[in-house]
Amino acid sequence: MVSFPGSSVLVGRAAEVSALVEAVGDPGTQTVLIAGEAGIGKSRLVGEFTERLHSRAMVLLGRCPELGTGGVAYAPFLSVLRGLVRQLGGEAVATLLPPHPALANWLPQLAVHTGGAGPEADRIRLFGEILTLLEQLAMTRPVVLILEDLHWADDASRELLTFLAANLADADALLVGTYRPGEAGPLRGLVAELRRNPGVRVLELHPLTRHEVGRQLAALLAREPEPRLITKVFERSGGNPLFVEALGQCPDQLPADLTDLLLGFQSGLSADALAVVPSAAVLGSPIHHELLAAIVDLPPDELDHALRELVDRHLLHTTETGYEFRHGLIRQAIYDRLLPGERTRLHARAAAALRARGEALDAESRADLARHARAAGDLEQALRAYWSATTAVPATHPERLRLLEQILVLWDRVPDAEQILPTTKLAVLEQIVDVAVACGATEHGIAAADAALALLDPTGDIAPAESATGSTESRPARRSIGRDGGERASDPDADRCEVERVARMYRRRAYLRGTTGAGPGTDLVRALQLLPVAGAGAERAEALVQSASARIFRGDAAGSASDARAALVIAQRLGADALVARAHAHLGLAGAAAAEVAGDGSSGPESAAANETDWALDHFAEAHRAAAAAGDARIVVDVATWESAVLVAAGRYDAAIAAVRQGLRAAHESFRFSESAPILFVKWAQALAALGRWDEARAVVDETQFDQLPPLSRAALTLCLARISLAEGNIGAARDAAAEAGRLLGDSRWAAQYRLELVALTCAVDSAAGDETGAAAVLAGVLAQGDGAAILFAHPHDAWPLVALAARTAGAPAELLALGDTLPAVSPVDAAYRAVFTARLAGSAARWSEAVAAWRAVERPHEIAAALLDAAESYAAEGNRAAADLAVREAAEIAARLGALPLQEAAARLADRALLTAGRTTEAPKPHGGTVSGRHGLTPRELEVLRLVAKGMSNRGLAAELFISANTAGVHVSRILAKLGVASRTEAAAFAHDHSLLASSGDND
Repeated sequence: MVSFPGSSVLVGRAAEVSALVEAVGDPGTQTVLIAGEAGIGKSRLVGEFTERLHSRAMVLLGRCPELGTGGVAYAPFLSVLRGLVRQLGGEAVATLLPPHPALANWLPQLAVHTGGAGPEADRIRLFGEILTLLEQLAMTRPVVLILEDLHWADDASRELLTFLAANLADADALLVGTYRPGEAGPLRGLVAELRRNPGVRVLELHPLTRHEVGRQLAALLAREPEPRLITKVFERSGGNPLFVEALGQCPDQLPADLTDLLLGFQSGLSADALAVVPSAAVLGSPIHHELLAAIVDLPPDELDHALRELVDRHLLHTTETGYEFRHGLIRQAIYDRLLPGERTRLHARAAAALRARGEALDAESRADLARHARAAGDLEQALRAYWSATTAVPATHPERLRLLEQILVLWDRVPDAEQILPTTKLAVLEQIVDVAVACGATEHGIAAADAALALLDPTGDIAPAESATGSTESRPARRSIGRDGGERASDPDADRCEVERVARMYRRRAYLRGTTGAGPGTDLVRALQLLPVAGAGAERAEALVQSASARIFRGDAAGSASDARAALVIAQRLGADALVARAHAHLGLAGAAAAEVAGDGSSGPESAAANETDWALDHFAEAHRAAAAAGDARIVVDVATWESAVLVAAGRYDAAIAAVRQGLRAAHESFRFSESAPILFVKWAQALAALGRWDEARAVVDETQFDQLPPLSRAALTLCLARISLAEGNIGAARDAAAEAGRLLGDSRWAAQYRLELVALTCAVDSAAGDETGAAAVLAGVLAQGDGAAILFAHPHDAWPLVALAARTAGAPAELLALGDTLPAVSPVDAAYRAVFTARLAGSAARWSEAVAAWRAVERPHEIAAALLDAAESYAAEGNRAAADLAVREAAEIAARLGALPLQEAAARLADRALLTAGRTTEAPKPHGGTVSGRHGLTPRELEVLRLVAKGMSNRGLAAELFISANTAGVHVSRILAKLGVASRTEAAAFAHDHSLLASSGDND
């Protein structure tokens, strides 16, 4: 007989328990993930860990039910928050939240104290409220949030877990999660990302050794086991503690098959207990007591005795509302062994018991009713229950997506579904698309949009309801679908609404496709063809703004501006501030990319300036005003992002840094930091690099953040830092970085501008290495593509550096040189490259003086120094030694200040060759890779963090002040403590005061 005794002795996990206890007080550790197969002892480890915590610690426990990715959204977090309300009381929890919080949708008892959720409640607000709640709890005591069985986590819970792991960086808060790697499924990618975060630790629980199996058996049997028993149990269990328990007393009598082994846990149960187990398995986990009592044929007293036996035998564990199986595999094995008729009858009983409660069911219970009715074969009841559950879930909630998809699955299997529910199949598909857009469920949304368009526009030849002149056009006859699913009489207004419905679906699908990196395809064109110009509404404006965005990234600045202008007219007429802001932002972006856009001032602001950049910035000023009027921080982030890109391209680097700061601040406020920060980091680093502030550029994103960025952002930053390495003379590092950037970029066309940057970098590296043939081949490769010239004209900001390089590279293709006469110079930076190109062809000191002046106008010191050296050589050749000496002297000083070793050496060689007195600086060049402060090993960035720590700032405060993630702030603090040899922030502050480390470092931004 297999016993199921359990033991108070935890074997073989001392190191893991210690690691968990230490993590609670480690400011550098925010998350610990415990990985291991079923039965390996993850929950047992968590239990031992929580028992060792200080009594002041608050432990919040949530468990993912085994419904998997299709389960109830946020299930483990719902359990956590319900437990918190029971522990502290609804009023106490309400004091930690803003009025009308989104969490009121989760916990109705909170609404009594806070009011119902506001209409603006969305996923971002919900996530921010949970983060704030945990941070405030951690201000008075250590908080440990434990989430078990993450391999069963639903999509929404995984998103919230990602958010908390990235932002919950307070030293007194620790997130602990358990999962099974073999069953991780969608969780696997998330774990891979989290593992690269220094603030995340992964404890992998390995099988017990033979010695440890012997110690576990000794504890289970209360005697020293025989060596042969230890060996047999070790071999058959594979060191899995759960299976050791099952095999401990009678290893020879249990079958090797896992299902049989797990079913053996029922051995020795009474008849009443055995009668309860199948019903419990059908209900799943957790098991609500009232529902279990309703479907088990036992009187209350006998049921209580049976449940006591199951709990005492550790087959079930008690929860706050009922029970759960000790191990999910046990429940699955029991369920799988049931005969089909048994399952159907038990599911039918569960459905009937839930249905008997009537309107008292909450959303979770309605979803359970649907699941049981479906398993019982009552598909009509399941369809009704899924719809009822859907109506109880907020419109943008991920759980709504799952429920709607279940309705869709059942729709064609239930006769007259449109007569049963107050909706249509098409309306269900449209709702799925809307929720998918709101939740970022791209694949789900595209599939639903495909199905919806198959109903709306099956042949793709539907015509607009009205032409530009307002006349009604003929179009193929087709069924008009009303909300009730019946035929609808045709009339012009109804037809126009239906055509807009089709266009909206094309636009939604274009957006979803665009988020995959594949681009919107022809869907946006189709949407705009369908939407009438006369009396255009918000739908056409949305489509135009979306088209403007797609066109600018294809290099079609003029087309983007045309769409943005048209959208702006509509948005202003409708008074839609958010649309007005986006339209102005895209006009600014397009105007900065193409001179002909700014040259057409017919629709521009009245204050339009003469040059393209000022014209673009006027539009961004309008965008900021409209975004402020809209009151949406997300729009502010978008506007700041595009504005910083324009300012960097225009050479207004200080203004770009200010825009980046504004964007990062808004991203923090709207809880979009992880989403929006990468591109802002890129623009910040590019601006600092151009200004010659290379150490600061490297510090923008250090190794604690870099691996967490999307591939395109990593590629852009790699290119930026590679150019710095090359300017410092580290050719090997620049070449390696170029290879890494190429790997990250791949060959997709959507990254064309960055691929041009990579070509310029590779050419410059080859030239610096003395490989002129290789450099020429790299340039020739740009034009080898059939559309190479078109790509260059589509991205002039990135093409001009290539044209300038061609002018100094022997064997460069003539076609590339010819572009110097035709390529538009839209920004001051473009004009500076054109001046360099012209000077290299002319070779005169006068032309080089113009190039120097052009670089001075945009304050790029490295380029100024390089142009000064070329000017000095021309001055010397023309006999103007005094001018040559001044130019070399200034170039050498700039190069020494930057640490640009190649320029310093070039200045010295030119001075020697031309017999000049300048160019021989005695200042040693800076080391590659940035400077170290020399003050107790702290870098400049760490000194900056230390000064803020000494002011009492939390990690989140540090993050907002320094424009970094809260997780990165925690890593910096951890490193500072280690370098100073202190144990706490207080000690670090005292050390800093004692050793005069708090003097201001100046304005580094």
